[in-house]
Amino acid sequence: MAAFEIPELPAGRILEVRLISNWGDPTFIGLNAIEIFCEDGERAKVEKIFSNATDITGHIESLLVESLTCKDVEKMWTANMISHNKEENKEPIKVTMEMENVKNIAMIRFWNYNASRVRAQIGVRQLEMFLDEKLIFQGEIDCAFSSDSEFEPQMGDTVLFTTSDQILEKIALNDICLIPSNIFPHNSPSLQNLTLNSTNKLLELTPYRPTTCETSTEKSTEKSEENPAENVNFEENMDNEKEKNVKVIHIELTANWGMRGLIGLTGIEIVDKNNRIVNENLISTTVSIGEDQQNVRRLFNGRNLTRNQEDMWLCEFPEKSPQKVTISLNFLKAISLRAISIWNYNGSFEMSYAGAKVANIFINGKLMMSNVLLRKATGFVYFDYVQDIIVDGNFGANIARPLTHTIGGFVFQVRLLSTWGDEFYVGLNGIELYNRKGELMMIREHNLAAFPESINILPQVKNDMRTSDNLVNGKNDTTDPRNMWLTAVLPNSCARVFFVFDTPTYISKMTIFNYRKTPERGVRHLSISVDDLIVFSGEVPISTADFTGKLDIDLQES
Repeated sequence: MAAFEIPELPAGRILEVRLISNWGDPTFIGLNAIEIFCEDGERAKVEKIFSNATDITGHIESLLVESLTCKDVEKMWTANMISHNKEENKEPIKVTMEMENVKNIAMIRFWNYNASRVRAQIGVRQLEMFLDEKLIFQGEIDCAFSSDSEFEPQMGDTVLFTTSDQILEKIALNDICLIPSNIFPHNSPSLQNLTLNSTNKLLELTPYRPTTCETSTEKSTEKSEENPAENVNFEENMDNEKEKNVKVIHIELTANWGMRGLIGLTGIEIVDKNNRIVNENLISTTVSIGEDQQNVRRLFNGRNLTRNQEDMWLCEFPEKSPQKVTISLNFLKAISLRAISIWNYNGSFEMSYAGAKVANIFINGKLMMSNVLLRKATGFVYFDYVQDIIVDGNFGANIARPLTHTIGGFVFQVRLLSTWGDEFYVGLNGIELYNRKGELMMIREHNLAAFPESINILPQVKNDMRTSDNLVNGKNDTTDPRNMWLTAVLPNSCARVFFVFDTPTYISKMTIFNYRKTPERGVRHLSISVDDLIVFSGEVPISTADFTGKLDIDLQES
């Protein structure tokens, strides 16, 4: 499959979805529902829906019904692939939808077949979409039971055809997935459970995994650097500080990421000029809205890497009222302020849209930073999603978006969807990012995260050198495994690489260098998303003994 770029707001009336393959069932292929959102934020009105499959179960019209998480097989749609192929059909099974009028498509969401964990293999894997006979998407959608759904109901897999905040906000007004509901669980695992316990559970489902090992006494997975912001008793260090000028901080939240009527955060830490965290007992906290003032203290409980909503703060958000939500931090003793660390609301992928998006920061009653853009949480805990807002006495407004067509965001996610043949491992030699001037960016380790981090997560592997930091060490066109990255392929999941920034970052090009030591372990199909919006999907050339497979991805906006 050749590299393919998703078009911006494609226009058309007839949408044809070609179902290329499923997740492993030998007989059937099926879906639960399809949602189509237009440029105006409204759902597309479909006049007619039909399929070229003749041997089907369920009604094709059920794909347009909003019983999105339904597990009743009678309300789902499946087609018999064996019968279809026996009829000597050269074309794949198709689902065709005719809309009332020509529409600009902004988003399409697929809810995959999910009657049970076993029968989820009936769900579609590879598909293509044509709008008025023009290709607008080709790629893979998630199995209904991915690793994420171990911890919350699986949300549909979304394909976005726009990066416009205005259009996405219109969609949010009509998207039932962004309306608060009691169906979302409040109790979710901590970071430790996600990275260790859940991984081990998935490994129990994995068949025999061949041994792979590249160890060295020169490199260990243990980190030698200490956390400079270690939590210490602030009072013991007060006498050593030269500047003690901050007595109160007001954090005024003026917008969220799209959730109607709610706004929240997971955690806050105040860092002084000695890079020490101010003890929570020295901070008195109030919030300008809401009757339960005790819940805001959850922001300082230290349990920030979590999806447990009982460890987060959430309150009503008056969207149309001039009143904003303000969190006030009063210090029992004046402090010297270096930074404010914020973990945004992370209850689930859906509820992450209740996280704060824009904030004004007042120091001692004076506006010091306006329109600070807060990074949306990811909805999972694959890495520490903290955002550090550096103040350090040099206050100023955020820099406006530069005059550029370069794609910008906080979190750039690379999803490795398949390999060139290996079913147990996937790897890369490296990844390069280029800024809006076309210059190679220096990516530091704290901007990089991978899940699974490396094959060192496997119980039989210890101190393998092929860790994620090798992705950005600059040694990419190499045959030396000590400069490569390799990780495990977990059941019903895909490996991910994240580039995480505290401020909006603009990237013009991304270059992928494929794994070379064992070429079939290199990534084949991948997708790239920026702040949850898919901007690219395509295929990476396989490496050989003589050269490193390389893919240059242009991220310039058209």
